[in-house]
Amino acid sequence: MKLVPLLSVGIALTCAHTMIEKEYIQLLEDIKTEKFDNIDLMHHYTAGMKSVFTDIANKGLYVIRQSIGGAGYSAWSGIPQIIENYSPQVTFEGDNTVMII
Repeated sequence: MKLVPLLSVGIALTCAHTMIEKEYIQLLEDIKTEKFDNIDLMHHYTAGMKSVFTDIANKGLYVIRQSIGGAGYSAWSGIPQIIENYSPQVTFEGDNTVMII
């Protein structure tokens, strides 16, 4: 019940990533012909997506840890180390609350 929503969000984020990747490839082609119209839009997309994606992933890691009970807090599960390694992603390059606006 807790993990299926995370799976569906993961699928949605993958679809968003695929769309942005196509836009990025098109942007690279446009730059070769000195068309720079979409650079600002790409910056806004990627900054906003970074903010949303990292926040969802960070919160999802805590849901996963809680879902497996006491084992989620054990170093044997690997979850605490994953959370520790991932949590700075939310604030790299600025606070997410600023980037999402």
